[in-house]
Amino acid sequence: MFQPSSLPSLNGKTFLVTGGNTGIGYETCLNLAAHGARVFMGARSSQKATAAIAKITETYPQADVRVLLLNHVSLDSVMAAAKTFKSKEARLHGLILNAGIMAVPYEVTKDGFESQMQTNYLAHWLLTRELLPVLLATARSDGPGSARVVCVSSEGHRTFGVKKMIFSDAEVAGFGNFGRYGLSKLANVLQAKTLNDQYGPSSISSKGGNGEIWTGFLDAEVDASCTAALRHHQAIRRRMPCKPVLRGSRLLQSAPTA
Repeated sequence: MFQPSSLPSLNGKTFLVTGGNTGIGYETCLNLAAHGARVFMGARSSQKATAAIAKITETYPQADVRVLLLNHVSLDSVMAAAKTFKSKEARLHGLILNAGIMAVPYEVTKDGFESQMQTNYLAHWLLTRELLPVLLATARSDGPGSARVVCVSSEGHRTFGVKKMIFSDAEVAGFGNFGRYGLSKLANVLQAKTLNDQYGPSSISSKGGNGEIWTGFLDAEVDASCTAALRHHQAIRRRMPCKPVLRGSRLLQSAPTA
């Protein structure tokens, strides 16, 4: 089993982790930084991110972790975060799309999208699109395998009976809190597949010398944050156990560095 201690030196490498101030995102930021990486911690709250970074630097005083304000329920915030990142960095070795919510009541964001789909997928899709030039430039300068996008998903689409994407607003509204979560997780899987098709090692982009991006799909379900939501769904809990934070974070740390 992968252990964070086996990570190679990450000096000179830059990573961005969404939802980085808590849970498996936090553990990922901590261990990437511990091995010398510069880490941008995507978070909605500057105060919470600053507190999380302070906790990391207590253990690793030399850790280079920086706050990147990023609120997934506002696509303007996502665009602003991407612009801020590009103004500071010319390279990006790992984009870890980790932030997410689960089984929340139906709500539409100010951008007009169902909240789970926007938080878990659309915001990540937009962030990836805006950072593609940086990722591809990194791949061209540092070689194959140097630029990676990790799309964190789960078995949610299978567990909650999602057979296909649903686009009708009325159908989405009536699909249930867990069903809508499953839809967003299927979208995460499809994003990873599409990125691989368009920019992976066998893609036209790679063969044309325009850079290649390696992707990863991780079966890392939400940790303690899903426990309360699943408390009254014992049958589902038996089929979809929540992984401990440390175990889930190991998957995230190995995918963009192995």
